[in-house]
Amino acid sequence: MNKRLFGLSLSAILLFASCEKNSISDEPSQESDFSIADASELSSAINFNETGVIGFASISNNRNSDASTVFGIEQIASLEAPEVDGVKLRATHVDVKGDFAYVSYNKEGATYLGAIDVVDISDKYEPILISRIKTDVADINSLFADDNGYLVFTGASAKNNRGAGMRSLMGYFNLERGNLPSTIVRDATESRIDSNYYLDFGNTGNAGVHILPFDEHAISVTGDAGSITQFMYPGDLTAFDGITTEEIGDLRYAAIHNNTLAVLSGVDGLMNFDLTDGFNLTSQISTAALTAESKRTIAWYGDNILISEGTEGAGIYSFESNSKVSSLPLKMHPDAASISTEDAVTNAVSTDGNYIYMANGGAGLDILKLGEDLTPLAEGIAEIEGSANFVQAKGEYIYVASGKGLKILRIISAEDAPNNSPEEFLSCSDYEAFDGNKNLTITPSSTESYSGIMNVKNLNVNGTLNFCGTLMIEKSANLSSGGEMNVSGAMYLGNNRSAENLTITSGSTLRVNGLVEIHGDLNIQSNGKLEFVGEGSKIYVGGTVKVHDGGALEGEFEDLNDRF
Repeated sequence: MNKRLFGLSLSAILLFASCEKNSISDEPSQESDFSIADASELSSAINFNETGVIGFASISNNRNSDASTVFGIEQIASLEAPEVDGVKLRATHVDVKGDFAYVSYNKEGATYLGAIDVVDISDKYEPILISRIKTDVADINSLFADDNGYLVFTGASAKNNRGAGMRSLMGYFNLERGNLPSTIVRDATESRIDSNYYLDFGNTGNAGVHILPFDEHAISVTGDAGSITQFMYPGDLTAFDGITTEEIGDLRYAAIHNNTLAVLSGVDGLMNFDLTDGFNLTSQISTAALTAESKRTIAWYGDNILISEGTEGAGIYSFESNSKVSSLPLKMHPDAASISTEDAVTNAVSTDGNYIYMANGGAGLDILKLGEDLTPLAEGIAEIEGSANFVQAKGEYIYVASGKGLKILRIISAEDAPNNSPEEFLSCSDYEAFDGNKNLTITPSSTESYSGIMNVKNLNVNGTLNFCGTLMIEKSANLSSGGEMNVSGAMYLGNNRSAENLTITSGSTLRVNGLVEIHGDLNIQSNGKLEFVGEGSKIYVGGTVKVHDGGALEGEFEDLNDRF
């Protein structure tokens, strides 16, 4: 490792500025480097074909709970990856700022292709791709949106850094109310490259693999023959002015926690730097050998570091003890067909609270909730289509990248499940957590009452079911004649892939205080009743609503997508 501090005399600054200004006109027009997607491409990129309840396989870890009683998963939407010159790209990173999600893309191998998407996520039921830019001269590997209206990114350029021999690239866009510029403007007569986006080719390394915000600056991580470098932007001389740097071989990823920076290197292992005054190495841990050019990420989990470790799954490391303190083996879905070793690898990890997300390639997305001793309290493999090559958790939302694009998922934990009810409706505090079969049948003349999180594939109510919390039904719900179902909290039924319908049959009643979400049709037959209890209830129906003559719809509710 070699440390460098950046500094220039006044004469050097003037010389640099003069040379930079004269050299700009020799560069190919950067306006042609980026293309802006048209409205038809934007509107067709988001799809809701699998929106709704996502099933998962609970994994037994000796003393852990069944995951179906700990969390639930729903898919919000899928974002189709962009194509450049007929080549499909892959998502590399996601950042979320306010109502917007920013997604970067690249193409594996020697071809330099990239893109950036901006998704408006203000409406959970209808995320919208509002802008997309593409380039055929650079990979875009990582990005972040800051508090000052800049979208900062890094990657690798086909332009060979103006002959410098390295391909690392950095840049930033001036955001317009969270969105990318509607036009790309350049003034080649100025020393600055253009007026609403700026590129910088002056960093070391063959690729910018990650970039992070820190104290209104950016910390860039470049890969082979690279470094970690703190930059000021906008710079006084260029788009990015270097402040301090540390040269490290084979860098893969970095993560900031408080005032410390954890860095993963294929040469030097896992390192921890204090950022109080530059980069000061405080500890270093040897890790397993990293496969050349393999995707690996790290994430802070409390004061520990989580590392994706390929076929070994994930490891948890402690800088306090300078050792590996726990292993999370890669798990396979019990019903999965044979998956080759090459396809089952933990490429990326992410954390939020005491939840851990492992992107396991062809083995899918593994979700774990850990206890204080770092052992799993619950574990489940999400039953999503396609592989999981990258994962980023942002609060309750999970962004999972595969070869086909990006999935936006939402996790619902037992801690977030509502457990109250209007006094006259249900006695929620008296109900035990559900710990039963994935296929639940309430027999005639019987009453069953539960609370917390309930994940079932099929639900048949012939008697009475009382429930407080979050009820997630993956496949079908049948409310038979004489059946009564009382729900306080939230009820989710089906997904758009199977479009499950809810029929409230003659002589049956569904009472709700809270949210109902149905990804299919709602049919209320003659003498059937849907009743909303109390105030503030909402309903979303993905299909059509039909209330037959003699069917009853009672109470106050908000129609979330104008179906009534």
